[in-house]
Amino acid sequence: MTIQIEQQLAKLKNSYTEDELESFVRLSDRWLRKNDNATFEAWADAMILQTLSLIDEEEPYWTFVAAHIYLEKLYDQFATRRGVSPKDVYQEFPAHLAHYTEAGLYHESLTTKYNEQELQQLASYLEPSRDELFTYIGLKTLMDRYVVRDYTKTPVELPQERWMVIAMTLMQDETENRLEKVREAYWAMSNLYMTVATPTLSNAGKTHGQLSSCFIDTVDDSLQSIYDTNTDVATLSKYGGGIGVYMGKIRSRGSSIKGFKGASSGVLPWIKQLNNTAVSVDQLGQRQGAIAVYLDVWHKDVFTFLDLRLNNGDERLRAHDIFTGLCLPDLFMETVEARGEWHLFDPHEVREVMGFSLEDFYDETKGNGSFRTKYAACIANPLLSREVVPAIDIMKRIMRSQLETGVPFMFYRDEVNRMNPNKHEGMIYSSNLCTEIFQNMSATEFESITLEDDVIVTRRKPGDFVVCNLSSINLGRAVPANVLERLIPIQVRMLDNVIALNTIPVKQAERTNLRYRGIGLGTFGWHHLLALKEIQWESDEAVEFADKLYEDIAYLTIRASNALASEKGAYP
Repeated sequence: MTIQIEQQLAKLKNSYTEDELESFVRLSDRWLRKNDNATFEAWADAMILQTLSLIDEEEPYWTFVAAHIYLEKLYDQFATRRGVSPKDVYQEFPAHLAHYTEAGLYHESLTTKYNEQELQQLASYLEPSRDELFTYIGLKTLMDRYVVRDYTKTPVELPQERWMVIAMTLMQDETENRLEKVREAYWAMSNLYMTVATPTLSNAGKTHGQLSSCFIDTVDDSLQSIYDTNTDVATLSKYGGGIGVYMGKIRSRGSSIKGFKGASSGVLPWIKQLNNTAVSVDQLGQRQGAIAVYLDVWHKDVFTFLDLRLNNGDERLRAHDIFTGLCLPDLFMETVEARGEWHLFDPHEVREVMGFSLEDFYDETKGNGSFRTKYAACIANPLLSREVVPAIDIMKRIMRSQLETGVPFMFYRDEVNRMNPNKHEGMIYSSNLCTEIFQNMSATEFESITLEDDVIVTRRKPGDFVVCNLSSINLGRAVPANVLERLIPIQVRMLDNVIALNTIPVKQAERTNLRYRGIGLGTFGWHHLLALKEIQWESDEAVEFADKLYEDIAYLTIRASNALASEKGAYP
């Protein structure tokens, strides 16, 4: 047995009781008898597999045993690369930053915006013991997908260094008590009280990628807009964003083009084009592109749309890698309930005959408003072609699709627009990949393309191209630790700095991000928290607890946002 294996066994015995480790020690002894000259790394790999096999609901702590063994293996590997002992791997942080910035793996701002003294100070804030908070799968996921890797794809960054680099990146332009803000952000992440969004976790401090989570574009009913959107979607997908695309303005199958009747192929070919983009433009191999497409429930192509992801039928009518979302007015749900008839229209024909776009309206109050008025006018106009189907048939198709594929997502447009704090500036047509973000949307308009001084210049009038900047509170850790009042202000500041720092390769999205400065502070771990509090899921007590907890979170978030507005100015 090597000294490293002996030391690791001794460490584990200090952390767990003899009874807890009894089966593990037996497994280790049996393996060592068969492998006399085993290296520490081979023993660690074997013991991780054995340990994971012991996890069950009675003994969940084995995940932490596996994580501890994996950590020691990481420290051993990094110590060899850094030329130090395993216990000193974190002391090399400033040198590590300098070396990999020079190698082009870190952004130069980490070493130009922080001087040597500050870097030493930040290194002293690192808490290696917080690595032990991870479960095995959490640690493995972080190391496999998010830490910085060199050009041979070997990880060169440890967990606490990833948290510190994110904190340094997000706080780099703070003017007052900057190091203290870095320390607070590091405290929040390293204690697993919160998580930043995937693009921030993946890309902060690196030389490539952007920091925002999701984007939503509105496609106009023109070939130019369709292809411009596809290019923008591909660009954003490359840089790590999830995409929502509203296609409700595009004419339906059989609609006219330049007066020629029956010429349009509808939304299907353009959705399939986006499907190919999602598959082919991945995020530097870290994850496949992810795109959600939204359509209105009154659009003539709705049945084709609902069948897009089914696993049977004509493959030419399928797009298996796209997520679908359906935009539903209150009136549709009322019609389903009343078992009434629902009229499907072509949005292009509505614009031509009626002089307005039906999708531009919503019911300003429950049971009354402009959408139902305009929809009734469309029904009453005999010049408009339409398909008339029982509303319940559409609902059945929705439920069938959800049962088989998990989609479509349901987007209740009337309620969303009634609650829109920026309704004076625009309209919300749909949502994003996760149906959690609601901001004003409008299509970017092509104006001209000219040749100026032997340079091709394209002019487009930017629309509201939605950007969402996300972060989540880990309820199972933050609430029991009673840290929400300290956590949320630093989290809101981090989110706001994502907006300030981010360079988005699609300019209309960058403009919208700076105009609206939309942030989403969410939560995860609700079931975990209920278990810790011994509150039964879906009980009245759970509902009451949620009501109080989320009121507190909302209040603290709004208060933190208000304080930032006083300090840095309100959003435009």
